[in-house]
Amino acid sequence: MLPELITIGPLTIHTYGLMVALGILAGVGLAEYLFRRSGGEPGRVMDMALIVVICGIIGARLLFILINFNYYASNPLETIMVWKGGLVFYGGLLGGILALLGCIRFYRLPLWHMLDIGAAAIALGHSLGRLGCFTAGCCYGRLTDLPWAVTFSDPRSLAVDILDQPVHPTQLYSFLFLAGLAWFLVWLHPRKKFPGQGAAAYLVLYGLFRFGVEFLRSDPRGTFSLMGTTLATSQWISLVAVAAGVFIYIFLSRRSPRPSGIEVSK
Repeated sequence: MLPELITIGPLTIHTYGLMVALGILAGVGLAEYLFRRSGGEPGRVMDMALIVVICGIIGARLLFILINFNYYASNPLETIMVWKGGLVFYGGLLGGILALLGCIRFYRLPLWHMLDIGAAAIALGHSLGRLGCFTAGCCYGRLTDLPWAVTFSDPRSLAVDILDQPVHPTQLYSFLFLAGLAWFLVWLHPRKKFPGQGAAAYLVLYGLFRFGVEFLRSDPRGTFSLMGTTLATSQWISLVAVAAGVFIYIFLSRRSPRPSGIEVSK
Protein backbone atom coordinates (compact mmCIF):
# COMPACT_ATOMS: atom_id res chain seq x y z
CA MET A 1 0.00 0.00 0.00
CA LEU A 2 2.03 2.97 1.27
CA PRO A 3 4.72 1.82 3.74
CA GLU A 4 6.72 5.05 3.41
CA LEU A 5 4.76 8.29 3.49
CA ILE A 6 7.42 10.95 2.97
CA THR A 7 11.17 10.86 2.42
CA ILE A 8 13.18 14.03 2.95
CA GLY A 9 16.88 13.38 2.52
CA PRO A 10 17.91 10.80 5.13
CA LEU A 11 14.59 11.15 6.97
CA THR A 12 11.77 8.75 6.12
CA ILE A 13 8.34 8.97 7.73
CA HIS A 14 6.85 5.49 7.81
CA THR A 15 3.06 5.38 7.55
CA TYR A 16 2.91 2.59 10.11
CA GLY A 17 4.66 4.71 12.73
CA LEU A 18 2.46 7.70 11.94
CA MET A 19 -0.75 5.71 12.36
CA VAL A 20 0.48 4.19 15.62
CA ALA A 21 1.24 7.70 16.89
CA LEU A 22 -2.21 8.93 15.84
CA GLY A 23 -3.75 5.90 17.55
CA ILE A 24 -1.94 6.74 20.77
CA LEU A 25 -3.09 10.35 20.63
CA ALA A 26 -6.68 9.33 19.91
CA GLY A 27 -6.69 6.77 22.72
CA VAL A 28 -5.26 9.20 25.25
CA GLY A 29 -7.72 11.88 24.14
CA LEU A 30 -10.67 9.51 24.58
CA ALA A 31 -9.43 8.42 28.00
CA GLU A 32 -9.09 12.03 29.11
CA TYR A 33 -12.62 12.77 27.87
CA LEU A 34 -14.20 9.81 29.67
CA PHE A 35 -12.22 10.52 32.82
CA ARG A 36 -13.30 14.15 32.95
CA ARG A 37 -16.90 13.26 32.10
CA SER A 38 -16.89 10.95 35.12
CA GLY A 39 -15.78 13.75 37.41
CA GLY A 40 -12.05 13.19 37.27
CA GLU A 41 -9.42 15.89 37.58
CA PRO A 42 -8.54 17.46 34.21
CA GLY A 43 -5.08 16.50 33.03
CA ARG A 44 -4.69 13.45 35.25
CA VAL A 45 -4.86 11.03 32.32
CA MET A 46 -2.23 13.03 30.49
CA ASP A 47 0.04 12.65 33.53
CA MET A 48 -0.27 8.87 33.32
CA ALA A 49 -0.28 8.49 29.55
CA LEU A 50 3.45 8.79 28.85
CA ILE A 51 4.54 5.96 31.12
CA VAL A 52 1.63 3.73 30.04
CA VAL A 53 2.38 4.27 26.34
CA ILE A 54 6.12 3.67 26.75
CA CYS A 55 5.56 0.47 28.72
CA GLY A 56 2.98 -0.64 26.17
CA ILE A 57 5.36 -0.18 23.25
CA ILE A 58 8.15 -1.96 25.12
CA GLY A 59 5.86 -4.88 25.94
CA ALA A 60 4.61 -5.13 22.35
CA ARG A 61 8.14 -5.13 20.99
CA LEU A 62 9.48 -7.63 23.54
CA LEU A 63 6.78 -10.18 22.76
CA PHE A 64 7.41 -9.81 19.02
CA ILE A 65 11.14 -10.34 19.57
CA LEU A 66 10.44 -13.36 21.78
CA ILE A 67 8.21 -14.94 19.14
CA ASN A 68 10.86 -14.30 16.47
CA PHE A 69 13.85 -14.87 18.74
CA ASN A 70 16.05 -16.73 16.25
CA TYR A 71 15.82 -13.90 13.71
CA TYR A 72 16.63 -11.14 16.19
CA ALA A 73 19.43 -13.16 17.76
CA SER A 74 21.07 -13.05 14.33
CA ASN A 75 20.09 -9.41 13.69
CA PRO A 76 20.32 -7.70 17.11
CA LEU A 77 20.42 -4.16 15.72
CA GLU A 78 16.91 -4.59 14.29
CA THR A 79 15.42 -5.06 17.75
CA ILE A 80 15.05 -1.28 18.10
CA MET A 81 13.61 -0.64 14.61
CA VAL A 82 10.00 -0.33 15.78
CA TRP A 83 9.14 2.03 12.93
CA LYS A 84 9.43 -0.88 10.49
CA GLY A 85 6.64 -2.77 12.24
CA GLY A 86 6.95 -5.69 14.58
CA LEU A 87 4.66 -5.10 17.56
CA VAL A 88 2.50 -7.80 19.12
CA PHE A 89 -0.64 -6.26 20.54
CA TYR A 90 -1.02 -8.61 23.50
CA GLY A 91 2.51 -7.77 24.68
CA GLY A 92 1.62 -4.09 24.50
CA LEU A 93 -1.64 -4.72 26.33
CA LEU A 94 0.17 -6.47 29.17
CA GLY A 95 2.88 -3.83 29.41
CA GLY A 96 0.35 -1.00 29.30
CA ILE A 97 -1.93 -2.59 31.90
CA LEU A 98 0.94 -3.16 34.33
CA ALA A 99 1.94 0.49 33.98
CA LEU A 100 -1.67 1.61 34.32
CA LEU A 101 -2.10 -0.42 37.50
CA GLY A 102 0.96 1.28 38.94
CA CYS A 103 -0.42 4.72 38.06
CA ILE A 104 -3.84 3.86 39.48
CA ARG A 105 -2.24 2.84 42.75
CA PHE A 106 0.01 5.90 42.85
CA TYR A 107 -2.84 8.36 42.23
CA ARG A 108 -5.30 6.30 44.33
CA LEU A 109 -7.92 6.05 41.61
CA PRO A 110 -10.79 3.52 41.42
CA LEU A 111 -9.33 0.41 39.79
CA TRP A 112 -12.19 -1.00 37.75
CA HIS A 113 -13.56 2.33 36.63
CA MET A 114 -10.13 3.26 35.27
CA LEU A 115 -9.81 -0.09 33.51
CA ASP A 116 -13.18 0.56 31.84
CA ILE A 117 -11.83 3.85 30.53
CA GLY A 118 -8.60 2.17 29.47
CA ALA A 119 -10.48 -0.52 27.54
CA ALA A 120 -12.32 2.02 25.38
CA ALA A 121 -9.13 4.01 24.80
CA ILE A 122 -7.15 0.89 23.83
CA ALA A 123 -9.81 -0.21 21.35
CA LEU A 124 -9.81 3.18 19.61
CA GLY A 125 -6.03 3.49 19.50
CA HIS A 126 -5.64 -0.11 18.35
CA SER A 127 -8.10 0.44 15.50
CA LEU A 128 -5.93 3.21 14.03
CA GLY A 129 -2.85 1.11 14.59
CA ARG A 130 -4.39 -1.60 12.40
CA LEU A 131 -4.69 0.94 9.60
CA GLY A 132 -0.96 1.37 10.04
CA CYS A 133 -0.56 -2.39 9.66
CA PHE A 134 -2.50 -2.19 6.42
CA THR A 135 -0.28 0.52 4.98
CA ALA A 136 2.87 -1.35 6.01
CA GLY A 137 1.66 -4.72 4.75
CA CYS A 138 2.14 -6.55 8.04
CA CYS A 139 -0.44 -8.88 9.62
CA TYR A 140 -1.62 -9.83 6.12
CA GLY A 141 -4.23 -12.46 5.35
CA ARG A 142 -4.48 -15.73 3.49
CA LEU A 143 -5.05 -16.00 -0.23
CA THR A 144 -8.68 -15.51 -1.24
CA ASP A 145 -10.81 -14.91 -4.31
CA LEU A 146 -13.40 -12.83 -2.46
CA PRO A 147 -14.35 -9.59 -4.22
CA TRP A 148 -12.93 -7.44 -1.41
CA ALA A 149 -9.51 -9.11 -1.49
CA VAL A 150 -6.53 -6.73 -1.51
CA THR A 151 -3.20 -6.99 -3.29
CA PHE A 152 0.08 -5.67 -1.93
CA SER A 153 2.50 -4.67 -4.66
CA ASP A 154 5.01 -2.31 -3.05
CA PRO A 155 8.32 -4.18 -2.57
CA ARG A 156 9.04 -2.00 0.49
CA SER A 157 6.04 -3.46 2.32
CA LEU A 158 6.25 -6.24 4.89
CA ALA A 159 4.01 -8.44 2.74
CA VAL A 160 6.95 -9.64 0.64
CA ASP A 161 5.79 -13.26 0.75
CA ILE A 162 2.45 -12.52 -0.95
CA LEU A 163 3.20 -9.59 -3.27
CA ASP A 164 0.76 -9.23 -6.16
CA GLN A 165 -1.52 -11.95 -4.78
CA PRO A 166 -5.11 -11.36 -3.55
CA VAL A 167 -5.41 -11.85 0.20
CA HIS A 168 -7.88 -11.23 3.02
CA PRO A 169 -7.59 -7.62 4.28
CA THR A 170 -7.30 -8.88 7.85
CA GLN A 171 -5.98 -5.50 8.98
CA LEU A 172 -9.18 -3.83 7.79
CA TYR A 173 -11.30 -6.52 9.44
CA SER A 174 -9.54 -5.64 12.69
CA PHE A 175 -9.92 -1.89 12.11
CA LEU A 176 -13.67 -2.17 11.59
CA PHE A 177 -14.17 -4.45 14.57
CA LEU A 178 -12.05 -2.35 16.91
CA ALA A 179 -13.68 0.91 15.83
CA GLY A 180 -17.07 -0.65 16.53
CA LEU A 181 -15.84 -2.02 19.86
CA ALA A 182 -14.55 1.41 20.87
CA TRP A 183 -17.94 2.96 20.04
CA PHE A 184 -19.74 0.26 22.04
CA LEU A 185 -17.53 0.74 25.11
CA VAL A 186 -18.02 4.51 25.01
CA TRP A 187 -21.79 3.96 24.74
CA LEU A 188 -21.68 1.45 27.60
CA HIS A 189 -19.59 3.62 29.93
CA PRO A 190 -22.41 5.76 31.44
CA ARG A 191 -24.83 2.81 31.28
CA LYS A 192 -22.74 0.08 32.89
CA LYS A 193 -24.28 -1.83 35.78
CA PHE A 194 -21.03 -2.06 37.74
CA PRO A 195 -17.43 -0.82 37.45
CA GLY A 196 -15.40 -3.28 35.43
CA GLN A 197 -18.19 -4.25 33.05
CA GLY A 198 -16.51 -2.45 30.16
CA ALA A 199 -13.13 -4.05 30.81
CA ALA A 200 -14.70 -7.51 31.03
CA ALA A 201 -16.66 -6.95 27.82
CA TYR A 202 -13.49 -5.81 26.07
CA LEU A 203 -11.57 -8.95 27.05
CA VAL A 204 -14.35 -11.27 25.93
CA LEU A 205 -15.28 -9.53 22.68
CA TYR A 206 -11.76 -8.77 21.50
CA GLY A 207 -10.51 -12.18 22.57
CA LEU A 208 -13.21 -13.93 20.53
CA PHE A 209 -12.58 -11.74 17.50
CA ARG A 210 -8.81 -12.12 17.65
CA PHE A 211 -9.07 -15.89 18.02
CA GLY A 212 -11.21 -16.06 14.88
CA VAL A 213 -9.35 -13.58 12.67
CA GLU A 214 -6.07 -15.41 13.29
CA PHE A 215 -7.37 -18.27 11.11
CA LEU A 216 -7.46 -15.82 8.18
CA ARG A 217 -3.90 -14.57 8.63
CA SER A 218 -0.86 -16.05 6.92
CA ASP A 219 1.99 -13.84 8.12
CA PRO A 220 4.64 -15.60 10.26
CA ARG A 221 3.74 -14.91 13.89
CA GLY A 222 4.67 -17.97 15.93
CA THR A 223 2.71 -21.00 17.06
CA PHE A 224 2.43 -22.99 20.26
CA SER A 225 1.27 -26.57 20.79
CA LEU A 226 -0.62 -27.76 23.85
CA MET A 227 -2.15 -31.20 24.31
CA GLY A 228 -1.81 -31.93 20.61
CA THR A 229 -3.43 -28.65 19.52
CA THR A 230 -1.34 -26.11 17.63
CA LEU A 231 -2.54 -22.52 17.50
CA ALA A 232 -0.98 -19.11 16.93
CA THR A 233 0.48 -17.60 20.07
CA SER A 234 -2.14 -14.84 19.98
CA GLN A 235 -4.92 -17.41 19.84
CA TRP A 236 -3.79 -19.03 23.06
CA ILE A 237 -3.59 -15.61 24.68
CA SER A 238 -7.05 -14.82 23.30
CA LEU A 239 -8.50 -17.88 25.03
CA VAL A 240 -6.96 -16.72 28.31
CA ALA A 241 -8.39 -13.22 27.73
CA VAL A 242 -11.89 -14.56 27.12
CA ALA A 243 -11.75 -16.75 30.22
CA ALA A 244 -10.47 -13.82 32.29
CA GLY A 245 -13.21 -11.56 30.95
CA VAL A 246 -15.94 -14.05 31.81
CA PHE A 247 -14.51 -14.56 35.29
CA ILE A 248 -14.22 -10.80 35.92
CA TYR A 249 -17.78 -10.20 34.71
CA ILE A 250 -19.25 -12.90 36.96
CA PHE A 251 -17.14 -11.89 39.95
CA LEU A 252 -17.86 -8.17 39.75
CA SER A 253 -21.54 -8.54 38.88
CA ARG A 254 -22.08 -10.43 42.14
CA ARG A 255 -20.48 -7.75 44.27
CA SER A 256 -22.40 -4.88 45.82
CA PRO A 257 -23.01 -2.02 43.35
CA ARG A 258 -20.61 0.88 43.63
CA PRO A 259 -20.67 4.43 42.29
CA SER A 260 -19.35 4.67 38.74
CA GLY A 261 -17.73 8.10 39.07
CA ILE A 262 -14.21 9.06 40.10
CA GLU A 263 -13.55 9.06 43.81
CA VAL A 264 -9.96 9.54 44.87
CA SER A 265 -9.07 7.84 48.14
CA LYS A 266 -7.88 10.16 50.89
